[in-house]
Amino acid sequence: MQPILFFDIETAVNVDALAFLPEPTAPANYKDAEKIAQYVSEKKAEQALQAPLDADLGIVTAIAMQRGLENAAEVYLTGDEETPDETALLRCFWLSFVQMDGRACGYNILGFDLPYLLRRSFALGIEVPLLPRLAKYQTEPIVDLMGILYNWGNARGLKWVCKRYSIPNAVPDLDGSKVAGMDRETLRKYAMNDLTLVIELYKRMCGVYLPALEAFQPAFLPR
Repeated sequence: MQPILFFDIETAVNVDALAFLPEPTAPANYKDAEKIAQYVSEKKAEQALQAPLDADLGIVTAIAMQRGLENAAEVYLTGDEETPDETALLRCFWLSFVQMDGRACGYNILGFDLPYLLRRSFALGIEVPLLPRLAKYQTEPIVDLMGILYNWGNARGLKWVCKRYSIPNAVPDLDGSKVAGMDRETLRKYAMNDLTLVIELYKRMCGVYLPALEAFQPAFLPR
């Protein structure tokens, strides 16, 4: 099988970009100054909480990658020796992407990960050496497990799918909403686990939605 890059990204709020958010306005029926202030404060907090999911308002803080099924997974964080900042982190990803000739696999990578990486590269002036193919309804060279599994319609999240189809989740108490508060080692563990779920789901889908893997013999799992 031609090598493929399995990957998953983690993001955080870009504090410098929050100034671009619109100022919340309290409903017209709010007359009390204290209640108005509380409403505005709560709405600003909600905006900041959602900012990591918006490439215009967030930054990439971690990328977990594995080059083919036979190699070991690696997690790169901003602040690591090899990837001291987001620019280095993005360049590390694009180098791996090129090494795999643009073949990549993940969950919702056409809807989220790849557009996010491109937008951040655009913001930081990073040249992208090989443009990913972002068209929907493809199984090569970009393998978006979410799109394929749900036939490009309404879909569920990775962890829900893994739970439903008995793919073990080693850190069930952690989810994306907690990334901002994670220390470095917890973030590294969380990113590695997300990548593991992606790879295990890929294996499960091979032979049904994707070509079968000769070396992979899936055990019986309850439906």
